[in-house]
Amino acid sequence: MDSSLILFYYSIVMQVCAILTAASCLAAYLVSRNKVQLYSFVGFFMYYIDCMLVFRDDYVMASQTAAAHEGFYIGDPVSSIVFGCAFLSAFWLVVCEYIEQDSKVMRFAPAVLFIVASLTVTLLMPQSYFHMFVFYSLREVFMAWMLIYSAYRYVTMHHQQQHVRLKRFKRFYVALWFLVLATVAENVVFLLIVNPGTVDADLPFFPERNFAENLLALTCAFIAFRNSLKYLSMRHIDPPKKGGQHVEAFIEQNLVEYAASRRLSPRETEILRLILLGKDNQNIATELSLAPGTVKVHVHHILQKTQMANRQKLIQDYWNYV
Repeated sequence: MDSSLILFYYSIVMQVCAILTAASCLAAYLVSRNKVQLYSFVGFFMYYIDCMLVFRDDYVMASQTAAAHEGFYIGDPVSSIVFGCAFLSAFWLVVCEYIEQDSKVMRFAPAVLFIVASLTVTLLMPQSYFHMFVFYSLREVFMAWMLIYSAYRYVTMHHQQQHVRLKRFKRFYVALWFLVLATVAENVVFLLIVNPGTVDADLPFFPERNFAENLLALTCAFIAFRNSLKYLSMRHIDPPKKGGQHVEAFIEQNLVEYAASRRLSPRETEILRLILLGKDNQNIATELSLAPGTVKVHVHHILQKTQMANRQKLIQDYWNYV
């Protein structure tokens, strides 16, 4: 298979992994309102756009002969700075949530410093391989900052619960350090040691693409995807019973269709609505002015018609249906 075709499919896979992880994090945020999931969604969505920029520049270079022979070609430094800062800052906010760093200065100062440093390198350093090395290695500096500060916070935390919470990421932390150093090493080899202009034309060189950095992103995506699935599975095991007007409106909107599919009577449908809202038999009896024994019989009939063993299974069945 032609190397350019392999690179094409590789780029597609990276984009798909990024957008799927972003989607799962967004879904987990919508059901949990957990800020880590929100920041993860933003981070992976911005990384998806960053991958799209690399994908675009691949074809810009392929179609522009002069650019293809330009060793220190950088497709769009401004876009690289903006979206690079966006996904790195989002992941830094994820770290801040875990290490319980609430200071706004600490949360946003690294992003400002990253932008200032990147613009300084872009505007003041002459075009060269060393210029590219510094420009792209600023991302690894940001990542190293996250890891170093996380370790500092871990050491200085006084509560045992905080240590236990962070200690479960120990292997992930070590893996991240390895991949960050591997990314820097790849930049050193391909930007400072090996002349990019001497790379075989069949395997074109793109300074924006770093395979170790891609592996680092995939590792983070795996952890984030697994974490988001935990939130979604918890939603399946324990569906919402009380959720305010939005949940009630959603139940009302889909209740008739579900009841018809299970052949429930109008009275059973009304009782099912109250079950979905988390009310017990006594409260249902009071609200509908029925005897508790009558409600119990109706609930029994509902469980029989839906072939569910108990209320919890019934609620899960409803939310699976809609």
